[in-house]
Amino acid sequence: MLSNELPSSSDEIKVRPWGFWATLGFSAIIFGLFCALQILVATVFVSLAKVQHPELDLAVYAKSLPSNGFCIAMMVIVTGLLCTPLTLLFAKLRKNISVKDYIGFREPLKREWVKWLPILAAFLFLSDAVTYLLHRPIVPPFMADAYKTASFLPALLFAIIIVAPMFEEIFFRGFLFQGIRYSRLGPIGAIGITSFFWAAIHLQYDIYGIATIFALGILFGIARLKTGSIHLLMVMHSLASLVATIEMVLSVHFVG
Repeated sequence: MLSNELPSSSDEIKVRPWGFWATLGFSAIIFGLFCALQILVATVFVSLAKVQHPELDLAVYAKSLPSNGFCIAMMVIVTGLLCTPLTLLFAKLRKNISVKDYIGFREPLKREWVKWLPILAAFLFLSDAVTYLLHRPIVPPFMADAYKTASFLPALLFAIIIVAPMFEEIFFRGFLFQGIRYSRLGPIGAIGITSFFWAAIHLQYDIYGIATIFALGILFGIARLKTGSIHLLMVMHSLASLVATIEMVLSVHFVG
């Protein structure tokens, strides 16, 4: 059962992370860098395209970038590999708590693996079942387009399955989660707010897709609260991305 009560022991108080407003301030810096790097990558893509194809309509080309597989891969890799260290740096600046304890770098117990991986599998199955019953595409069109335009497929797979889960879990369910959890908003606020912001960055999806990601974020948040392990969350996130990637490949090659 979730609780909004704050920890009362002196040990827990001593090792608390940054407070609510400091957490939001540092998170805004990280998000600002995240957006700036994505704009930079997109600008580089547009510039290179103009050099290679002077006759290219840049406005039309720019609109296609959100579903360009290679551009998506480079955006995710660049932002992930630069924003992750910045997130860890902000955690390290907090005194009296190690980065390991702050973010949750803890190997899950065997029983936690046994419990949470089947829960994830059940969630993904039910999510796809609901999507199918609502006559919505299991694979969003932009994902199929991303696969078709991934000129270097390993980069896209590396970005989706490895880099994105690493950065997003360290930032959302690691750094941001902890700062909100120990505020007056408590664990429930931490789960809800991190799920909302995590879903909100996935603007390439429609409302239904964003709502599904929000629901998955709630599941991840509960797992984070119950286990205290960001390792488990990164694996769960990677597995969810792997399943989505397999569905994407099957959709392109066997569905149409």
